[in-house]
Amino acid sequence: MNTQVRLTLIAFLSYMIMSGLLTQAGVILNAIAAQLEMTAAQAVSIFSWLTGGALIGTLMSMYLYTRFSLRRLLIITYLFLLILGVVLPLLTDAGYPLLAAVFLGLGVCCGCGLSGGAVIISRIYRAQRRASAFIATDCAFSAAGFIFPTLAGWLLVKELDWTLSYLAVASLAVIILILAVTTVFPDVHRAVSSESAGQKETALAQFKRILTPRVVCFAVGVCLYLIAQTTFLTWAPNYLMAYFDARQEVAGQVVGNYWGFSIFGLLTSVVLVNFIPTRLMLLVVSGIAITCTTLFLLIDSVAAFLTLGLAFGLLTTCIYKIAISVGTQQIADSPPMLVTLMLFSGSIGSTLAPVISGWVVESSDEKGALMLALAGFIMMLVLFIVAMVLERKAKRQTLPDPVQPESV
Repeated sequence: MNTQVRLTLIAFLSYMIMSGLLTQAGVILNAIAAQLEMTAAQAVSIFSWLTGGALIGTLMSMYLYTRFSLRRLLIITYLFLLILGVVLPLLTDAGYPLLAAVFLGLGVCCGCGLSGGAVIISRIYRAQRRASAFIATDCAFSAAGFIFPTLAGWLLVKELDWTLSYLAVASLAVIILILAVTTVFPDVHRAVSSESAGQKETALAQFKRILTPRVVCFAVGVCLYLIAQTTFLTWAPNYLMAYFDARQEVAGQVVGNYWGFSIFGLLTSVVLVNFIPTRLMLLVVSGIAITCTTLFLLIDSVAAFLTLGLAFGLLTTCIYKIAISVGTQQIADSPPMLVTLMLFSGSIGSTLAPVISGWVVESSDEKGALMLALAGFIMMLVLFIVAMVLERKAKRQTLPDPVQPESV
């Protein structure tokens, strides 16, 4: 295969593995709670170990990918993830501490691998093609978000253990390992901007260069998006069971509906982003996310809720990757640390979501989780608007003054 295709496939698979582990949360939550002999509101914190591990892995990547070989890091990462995936089905009677440790390890591997995939995309694609490529990785994310929650639901219906669906996700690491061993990787250690071409930047120099108000706004916005999205997908099934007496297999369909139809929305976005300004598109889909989440709180039937879940996935899943794409355009040459900073911010959101939403549900109920998701989307949109205003102001200040005609 062409080298670019092989590298792109590695990036896509890294997103599929992360998705496969995270998107099952709403489906397997009750099974894990039963194993741990906890309530769902208490057991949901187990996923914070997974997302917390991803946070740690992404934070580590901000340094590792500026110092070590991309290929070597990916091989080590996915070899370890594969081992943990094989071990997990042997821990069907494990208590909270051991299960949390395994989830933490899986999360660290996902964070490192996802960062590697994002670095690959940022290096082998430029300008609008980068936005298309980032959105396309979410197609892979959404495909896994449909496949693996559906698999998990089928396993539970067949009264099989939930860990088997995690083992299926880990098996994707075998493909990454084969590709990583046989593919030539780009050099990510040298800056490509005109003022620093050919020079090796230190991690500290990269960090200082990327830490600007616009980058911070985009990073926090990405964090809020993951809090809102993760909260909704984790608690929407339980909301349907609590408020509408929906059966578990019916309520769990909202997760599969969201991710299944998001694939079509992302494929459409890959095309549209080449014709519509990415910044305008980001603001529009963020507004749609706010509208859909508001309607979720007003809907009074399971069928309508599930149908809106299809539209929600179709129209809004592209937010994450468009935000990362625009965020990485705030600094010339998109250094690896900028890309991993965006992913790190997203990992913070994924880590905080189970804990915060668990507190909200314990203090109120499942509807409070949906209100938390709505608040997250609103604050996210405000930050994106602020960042774009700052960006336009900065561009205006760098434009040369118009030439005045000489007086006669």
